[in-house]
Amino acid sequence: MNNSSNGAFLLLNRNIRAQTYCSFFIIFLLLVSCTTTQERQLEQASRQYKAHRDYASLAVIAKHLTKGMVQSKVTDWLGEPDYSPIAGQYYYSSDRYETVLFGKQEMQIPVGLVIDYLDEQGELTGQVQSFWLGHIGE
Repeated sequence: MNNSSNGAFLLLNRNIRAQTYCSFFIIFLLLVSCTTTQERQLEQASRQYKAHRDYASLAVIAKHLTKGMVQSKVTDWLGEPDYSPIAGQYYYSSDRYETVLFGKQEMQIPVGLVIDYLDEQGELTGQVQSFWLGHIGE
């Protein structure tokens, strides 16, 4: 290879590396932006839910819950539960009600989030074992 073709090869190689670095940087910025946006949405939903107990905010928070999440983090997001029928199970209510039919009678049932910290043996774990967003009541 002569000097001019060797120089062109080095220049092309540098351009490819620069494009690769630039692509990785753009992907990094997009990932950081998405994470930051999700965190902001979660923080806003947490503040809104604590202030108004609204269903829309509760639904946003529920999407961020995962099995194994520590109870203190859940409490940070939701505040104190509205009701606990048994130790380790907590109900978070919302402003939403749905009509359901019991026999021939229609009833308004609250919609909320139920979080269970009990394992299969009924022992408290301090970590989310299950949760669901839906009708709550006994």
